[in-house]
Amino acid sequence: MDKKELVLPVQEMTPELMQMMEDEGLIVRLSPRHHEISDAPFGETSWMTLYDGVDGYGPHKIIAITVNRLGFPGFGTHPDQEEFLLIGTNASVPMYILVARMQREEFEKKRDAGALTADDFYFLKAKFNDPEVSFFVMNKGVPHGEGILETGDLLPSFYVTESRDLPLDLCEIGYEIEAAR
Repeated sequence: MDKKELVLPVQEMTPELMQMMEDEGLIVRLSPRHHEISDAPFGETSWMTLYDGVDGYGPHKIIAITVNRLGFPGFGTHPDQEEFLLIGTNASVPMYILVARMQREEFEKKRDAGALTADDFYFLKAKFNDPEVSFFVMNKGVPHGEGILETGDLLPSFYVTESRDLPLDLCEIGYEIEAAR
C-alpha cells in the first residue's frame, strides 16, 4: 500500500512559535526569564519544579546525538519528558524536528483514518544556540522525531537529557513527509 504524501511548510524556530507549542501543551520552553520567580524573598534562593520524572525510568542522563538519517524513521513518543538542548552549529546540514500537535492516541486515530493534514504538525528547522528557542522540554506522549532532508559533510549534533531507562516507542507516521518548497 502506497503512503499518501504530506507536504509540510518548514517553520523557523521563533519565540512566538515555541510559545504557541507551549500553549498547546507540547513543550515547556527553557528560555531567559521564562520561569523567573518574581516574589523570591530577599536573602533566599527560590526554586520551582518544572516537572517531576515518572518513577521507574531511572535517574537522568545526558546524551549527545548526531543525526545522519534522511526523513523521520525515529518518529515516536516517550512515556516521560525529555529535554532538548540544541547546542550545535547552524553551519551543519539543516536538521528538522517534526512534532505532532496532539498526543499519540489522537495522532494514531487521525493517521489510521487518513485524516492527517499539514495543520497537525510543526515542522521545525532546528536553530542552534539561541536562548529563546533552542532549549525546551518535549512533553510525554507527544509524537516527534528529528531528521535531515539532505546529506553533507557537517552533520547536525545536539544534546538530550532524559531518564536513563526511557524507552522510545516508535510511531509509524503513515505518510511520506515532504518539505514545501
